[in-house]
Amino acid sequence: MPVREDQLNGRIASLINRYAGSMGWSAFEETDRALRGEGNRPDIIIARQGAPPIAVENEYAPAATVEDDCLKRIGRELDSSVVAEAGRVNSVIAVRSPRALNQCPNGDVAETMLLEGIELEYAVYHGTKTDFTRFPARGFLTGNIRNLIEFIKPAAVHEDAVNKAATSLSNAASDVAVRLVRHYTKSGFGARVAALLRQPWPTANPLPETKREVLQEKRDSEARVQTARMCAAIFINALAYQENLAVHHEDIRDIAKVREDNAMGKWTKLEVLDEWQNILAINYWPIFHIARRLLLALPPAAVEDIMPRMASTAQVIHSQLRQNDVAGIVFQRLIVDRQTLATYYTRPESTVLAAHLSIPEAFDWADPDLVKNYHIADYACGTGGLMLAAYERVRDLHRNHGGDPDDLHAHMMENSLTACDIMPAAVHLSASLLSSVAPDRQYKGTRNILYPFGGARRVDSRGSVMTDSDGRPVIERDADGKPIVDIGSLELLDLKSSKHQVVLPLNERMVVGSNGKRRQIEIEITPMSADLVIMNPPFTTPTNHAADHVDTKNPAFAAFDTSNEEQKAMEERVKALSKGTCGDGYAGLGSQFAAIANNMVKTGGHIALILPVSAMLGGSHQNGVYRSWQKLRRLLAQWFNDIVVVTIASPTSRDSAFSADTDLAECLVIARRRRTNESPSGRAHFVNLKHRPDTKLAAQETARSIRRVVNQLQELDTSSTVRIGDHEVGWVRLESVNITDKWTAARVLNEQLLDSVKNLTIGNLSLPQRVAPVSIPITSLSEIGKVGPVHRKILSVFTKRDGYNPGTEYPMLWNHDELKGKTQVRMSVPPDSSGFIKSGQSERATEIWHTAGHLHLCNDFGFNANAIIAAWTETRSLGGRAWPIFQMPHPAWEKATCVWLNSTLGLMSFWIESNRSQSGRGSTTVTALPNICSLDVSTLEEDALNSAVEIFDDMCEQDMLPANEAYRDPVRQELDNRLLTEVLGLDDSAPAQLNILRNQWCAEPTVNGTKKTGIIYNS
Repeated sequence: MPVREDQLNGRIASLINRYAGSMGWSAFEETDRALRGEGNRPDIIIARQGAPPIAVENEYAPAATVEDDCLKRIGRELDSSVVAEAGRVNSVIAVRSPRALNQCPNGDVAETMLLEGIELEYAVYHGTKTDFTRFPARGFLTGNIRNLIEFIKPAAVHEDAVNKAATSLSNAASDVAVRLVRHYTKSGFGARVAALLRQPWPTANPLPETKREVLQEKRDSEARVQTARMCAAIFINALAYQENLAVHHEDIRDIAKVREDNAMGKWTKLEVLDEWQNILAINYWPIFHIARRLLLALPPAAVEDIMPRMASTAQVIHSQLRQNDVAGIVFQRLIVDRQTLATYYTRPESTVLAAHLSIPEAFDWADPDLVKNYHIADYACGTGGLMLAAYERVRDLHRNHGGDPDDLHAHMMENSLTACDIMPAAVHLSASLLSSVAPDRQYKGTRNILYPFGGARRVDSRGSVMTDSDGRPVIERDADGKPIVDIGSLELLDLKSSKHQVVLPLNERMVVGSNGKRRQIEIEITPMSADLVIMNPPFTTPTNHAADHVDTKNPAFAAFDTSNEEQKAMEERVKALSKGTCGDGYAGLGSQFAAIANNMVKTGGHIALILPVSAMLGGSHQNGVYRSWQKLRRLLAQWFNDIVVVTIASPTSRDSAFSADTDLAECLVIARRRRTNESPSGRAHFVNLKHRPDTKLAAQETARSIRRVVNQLQELDTSSTVRIGDHEVGWVRLESVNITDKWTAARVLNEQLLDSVKNLTIGNLSLPQRVAPVSIPITSLSEIGKVGPVHRKILSVFTKRDGYNPGTEYPMLWNHDELKGKTQVRMSVPPDSSGFIKSGQSERATEIWHTAGHLHLCNDFGFNANAIIAAWTETRSLGGRAWPIFQMPHPAWEKATCVWLNSTLGLMSFWIESNRSQSGRGSTTVTALPNICSLDVSTLEEDALNSAVEIFDDMCEQDMLPANEAYRDPVRQELDNRLLTEVLGLDDSAPAQLNILRNQWCAEPTVNGTKKTGIIYNS
């Protein structure tokens, strides 16, 4: 007899209880009057401790009425007389079961089929019957019973509730900060708070007079308020965590009880300190130690003033803080040094995407020993969002295979979760998140490490930092008088021996156990010990070429008000430790943290790194020398397999990042360190998403869809789509990768366009609607010419002045002219600057002048702003910042190359090799320009070469539109058509075919950006 739907519901409910019961879930099937009102018998009700219930409606395919049934249940009240846990049903899961289950002889066989992986279809409805959302918006997701349980957990979380909690915390922190600053003027405690947080607290200037003083005082005031906000956020977070602990520990009082026990019915500094000391006696020191020290620094009047506001906020948000990085979201908004450090908050949905893609599902997660020995590390943890996502993923996998992860929590906290940072507040919040997943389980210690950073401060016998006559900290020095410096987690670049790291700086002490003894804690950090290294490291470079760092000598090491002398010593130490690694000063700290990931991950283990998209598209290789990000790609190609690179092809760089508040596009790199007996696969899957997932649920299901496609896509140079329900959210391409090339299949929206451009770079012109590709002579620019010196070398010999006239001895083409009259809209342009030899540099000036020529190539091209990528100057000129010179042996070659590079085909050749970190812009370097593909003018027949020169002579004075408008630019299209027919010898159908390809390219988000003048790609 076939298995009825109600029988199947019972089996599904039983499995939900088996695998989710440890989360406090209780599933009931076919319960009469479970919901109040009409239609009160849902197929399954999942009651959850402390959270709204969930309804499940299940039908056999085609399930024509399942949506109507879901809408009947949504928004209904659970009857507490029937089910103990009351509440409103805000989420209803629709399940469409396959007919194969209906044909089973009995329920036991159906349950076996569920456990063996038969796939169900499902979706979720949120809201009310008249105002609801559905995920996915169209169609159903597919997965087995464990996938369904994994889906239900985030599907029941309302993102609005998380955002509301974050807003509450942010508003409260801002309110409390204002009060703290007000109290500071009376008590002068601000400097002590700032020192504990490693944040600035500039002395106030009550009577600024000059404009400079007014501006400086405004900046100083903002710094004081932001430091006070960080202090407030830590207090509120600790109070909220105290609320959670009070539920599980009889000896811990909640916030209200602390006030009630006071004779005057209010919170006092002493009462709160005593309760936090009581908590520290159990442990939880990473959460409460820094909070208690901050509270000690405040005067009693300030504590009594701010406690009511903080306590009420903590009571509102404590349930959200348990499962979400709410405090982290706010904290990242408050870091004064965040731009210097280039630290950006990792979006919660990005953390889920990274964790689900990097943690293998095929392990025996039912084995508690495997879980206990699965080591996760983040050596730049920030507020711990990535660590939380990875730990929760491991917990879910263990739970979904029948285990109870809470039983392993103490072991994991003490031995398996390593989170490091240089900011005390970050370590505090990271420890809070990791602890909060099982607040009732005690542990003896953690591996949350606060690394010292900057000059080693000299301390007196009481442990206080000594200062000089100007109030600056006294720095320890070596025998040669050089400052002794600490470089944070970058110490792990050194692989000579295992490291013993103190949890807090040497001048700090903390309670480490219930016995109340105080001592320093040392934690061993062993190379190649982590199963997963997951990081979103800072990206800052030690160079100071960027305008936003003009007041900073070395931005990478300028945090915490380090002196120039300290910064130099830190740079030298990092440079020394980076030798022989993929860490490169020009690529910035991101590459050095990638080197740390390589040092620390074990063979067979995984890395998951959020890096700038430059990691795929920057750097270069020439004559055996690897520069910048090419070092990382070389490392990945040689030592890692199962490489997956995820990027987002959105019109704006901000929306193409996995971090918040950054305008640089990013990539997520997942890779497995190959085992000793494995060979490099030389392959990588490139995932190009149309949009960043906007919720944790969307991120989880996007990751699962990506994994499915990656597992199926095994033929090189093929692609497949990524779908969520009936919606296409991206695509995946499998490519070979090597140690010398850029990995250019990143951040591209149109897979057909990518195929065409890839073919073009190897000499196969693949035009739409043409059966076979056309072979054309293509080579790298390095084979037909030579790039001149970098602009800094020219400036070491010449003084540059704006303006040029026919009497200029040393003309230069230096700048883009977007704002200077638009002369650079045609292939022939005049020089724009003049050079004057510096004193004593005549001989070197002659040497530099020998590099002058007529053809200049753009190395920082705005596709939606600039018209030409190659410029010709009638007079010999030096190449400048935006226009390096390109020397070629014959004038005809120069003109022909200028025509090619300014054609649509030439623009695409530059685009694919350029660093597309910013939408609408492609950049490269003088060392990388030679690798760009070009028409091999050296092999052209004489007639073809003469035709190219004739095209240049005829069209060099004609104005062209910005490159993204090539689809409607008659001049560019005439140049394209003549190139195809007169130089390449194609038939008359080729121009119309190229028109399709041109439109595809102009619609790419990295080409058009947000310009309304371009083609908007319909995604």
